[in-house]
Amino acid sequence: MKKLLLALLVTALAAWVLPALVQKATRSPERYPFIYYSSLLRELCVIDYGDDDEPLQDLAGKRYTTAQFDSLLPLLNYRQLMADGHLPDSIDGIAITPPVLHAASFVFRRYPAESDAPPPVLHVLFESMPRRVGIEMPGDVFRLDDKIEFIDCRDNRVNEEKSARFQQMLERRDYHFPARWNAGNPNPRKAYDEGYFSLDADGRLFHIKMVNGRPYVRDTRASETVDIAAFSVLEVASKRFYGFLFGGQGEVYILEANDGAYHLARLDIAPFDLHHDQLTIMANLLYWNVAVTTPAGRVYYALRSDDLARVAEHRVAHAPDTWERLAGRLFPLRLTLEASNSAYIRPRLHLALAWMHAPLALLAVAFAGGCWRRLLYAIYILIAGIPGAIALLVMPGIFTLKTKKK
Repeated sequence: MKKLLLALLVTALAAWVLPALVQKATRSPERYPFIYYSSLLRELCVIDYGDDDEPLQDLAGKRYTTAQFDSLLPLLNYRQLMADGHLPDSIDGIAITPPVLHAASFVFRRYPAESDAPPPVLHVLFESMPRRVGIEMPGDVFRLDDKIEFIDCRDNRVNEEKSARFQQMLERRDYHFPARWNAGNPNPRKAYDEGYFSLDADGRLFHIKMVNGRPYVRDTRASETVDIAAFSVLEVASKRFYGFLFGGQGEVYILEANDGAYHLARLDIAPFDLHHDQLTIMANLLYWNVAVTTPAGRVYYALRSDDLARVAEHRVAHAPDTWERLAGRLFPLRLTLEASNSAYIRPRLHLALAWMHAPLALLAVAFAGGCWRRLLYAIYILIAGIPGAIALLVMPGIFTLKTKKK
C-alpha cells in the first residue's frame, strides 16, 4: 500500500511538472488579425500595421496603400487625416468634426478572469456633480452588504450620519438587503462619475450615486426583462449610456440614459460566455467594432452605433498549436495550477480519453511485456500517460502480487 501511495504521488508530480515543461517548449501565442469596419467600403477590413506599403486588406484579398488606408478608415484615422488636412466634412450625411468623433469613440474590454475574481469589499464613491473641474478622491470608502456604511479613511471609523442618509434612501427606494454585488468604476481619471450599480437580494439593479453630497438611488427596472448576471460601468464621453449589462443567457446590453430613465438596448451579437470569452469593443461615431474571442476562435462584428444592429460578421477559427495536439495524446491525465480564464492559482485536473492513441498504446504494451499478470501496468499507463510510466519506472513492482513461500 505504501508503494502504491508513493507511486500515485510520483504520478501526480509528473503530471504537473512534465506537461508544464512540454507546454513551455511547444506553446505558441494566439494571433488573430486586427479587423476594423470601413465606413466607405462598407465591409470589414484586415489591418497589418507591420506593412508600411500596404497595411490594409479587404476580406476578398485586395490590398490598399497607406494613403488609401487613412482615407478608407476615416473614423479610425481621423487624427492623421486632420493633420494632413484631408478629414471629410461629412460621412453618410452626418457632419464630421474632431470633437464629435472624440465624444463618440471609446474602447471597452472584458476578460474572463473578471468573472472569477472575488468582488471588492470597499468602494470609492465620488461626487457626481463636483464644484470644481475634475474628480477628487473622497476622504471615505463605503461597503454595501447587509447595510451600507461609509468609513473615514483617516481614523477607520464609520461615518454614522452619512451612512444613515444613504441607508434611509435605499430603504425608501425598496432596496432589499443583502446586496449580491456592486459594480462601479473607481478610477478617478475620467470626465465624470456615475456611481455604482448594485444588485439587491431580489435580483433588481439599482443605481446609486452621490449628488451634491446627497444620496441618489433609483431602480433601473432592468431586471423586469433580463436575468442580470453582471454589469460593467463605463462613463463614455457622449454620456449615452451607463455601462454594459450581461444577461444570464449570454445577452449583452447597454443601459442607456434617457432623460433620467433607463433603457436597455441589446447588441446584435451571439451569446457571450462571461467565464470563457473575451469581449472587445472599439466604437466610433457610426459603427461599433466588436470582437469576441472564444476557445473555438474569434468572431468579428460590425454594429450600427444608433440601433446596434449587425451589418457585418467574420469568423476566424482557432488553429491548434503543437502543444494542443500533443496534450491529449501524451498526457491524458495532467494537473495544472493556472488557467487562461483565471488569475488565481488552484489545482485543476484535466482528463482526456487516450485509449486509441498509438504512442501510449505501444508504451502500455511494452510495459505489459506480453504477460497477463502485468495487465495492470498497461491500464495504468493508458489512464495516466507518460507520468504513469515514469512512476512505474521509479517504483517497479507496485502491482506485483506477493506469493507465500512454501
